[in-house]
Amino acid sequence: MAYVNSKKYGASVQLYTKINGDISYYITYKDETNKLKRAKIGDKSKGVNEHFCFQKRNEIVHKIQLGEDPLIGKKKKTKTTFKDIYNDYIIWAKGNKKSWCKDEQFFKNHLVSFHNKNVVDIKPKDFEDLKQEKLKILSIRTVEYMFAVARQIINHALKNELIKNYTNPLSGGIVKIPKPDNSKIAFLSKEQATNLLKKLQDENNTLYNLTTILLDTGARFIEIASLNWNDINMTNRLIYFKATKKGNARYVYMSDRVYNILSSLERISNLIFPSSNLKQRLQMPKQWQEIVDELIIGNKTINKYRITTHSLRHTHASWLALGGADILQIKEQLGHKKLDMTLRYAHLIPSRRHDLIKEVFSA
Repeated sequence: MAYVNSKKYGASVQLYTKINGDISYYITYKDETNKLKRAKIGDKSKGVNEHFCFQKRNEIVHKIQLGEDPLIGKKKKTKTTFKDIYNDYIIWAKGNKKSWCKDEQFFKNHLVSFHNKNVVDIKPKDFEDLKQEKLKILSIRTVEYMFAVARQIINHALKNELIKNYTNPLSGGIVKIPKPDNSKIAFLSKEQATNLLKKLQDENNTLYNLTTILLDTGARFIEIASLNWNDINMTNRLIYFKATKKGNARYVYMSDRVYNILSSLERISNLIFPSSNLKQRLQMPKQWQEIVDELIIGNKTINKYRITTHSLRHTHASWLALGGADILQIKEQLGHKKLDMTLRYAHLIPSRRHDLIKEVFSA
């Protein structure tokens, strides 16, 4: 957006419309050296208007004409903290991002050390130190998303001129953001899955239900968490998963145990698996990972091969591949937008190439 001259005061007062719809007011004037200056007076959301800006401009111009320094008496600029720019970002996110709840959660839980820091004082090394600290306790995928949220918050602040003369350390490769190795997948064996489901069924029925539907549909956790009863067709035993940023829309057939679970659930909310406050779940309860780590020896320290909630999706796809499903069937089942994402399971599909050669070219 460009600076727009006031209809009433001309170029003396200028308006700048920010992405969030708020308007910033600026004044222009010539200093004692006859150099044109532009200064921000404030935002419309803070009660600033064109008339107030024009009055402030007159005060500054009058001081310059008298040979006085117009900046004397000006309050010292206060610092803009990371929390300040987040507060502006989350207002925008709530109106523009479906995943704003997740962003809010990551800011509160994983970016706490930056909350009260002056943004322009945050250096690349600060993010490097945070990365090393978080990689000790969080998965690579979680740290990747955490940095993505931080990058978006800073970019939002730069676009809306909440901060100036600052280069985002998380853009342009300044700080290397960890990327999960998607070629490496961890999945449960049939025996491990059976033992896990049995333990969950004995200890926590909610975790059992979530695990079963994740395992038997291959859906992402966010897709299960956002499922509502309108997406369920019990007559035809189909579940409809809506299109997301990462996945295509699709219908998935219910296994017998998924059908039985859905048939037995009490409809206390439009969501099928609401949290205790009847809102959408943001993640699998922590108890699930604790149970898995206890059940599978060494799982907690195995890093990229650790069984996590997302491994249930890998397990579903891997079992399909081992069962003989072709790569396009697996792609459709998982809702992958690109075939490249599905090819990681190709090596598990039993090869009939040699058998086909014998059949086609036999004498």
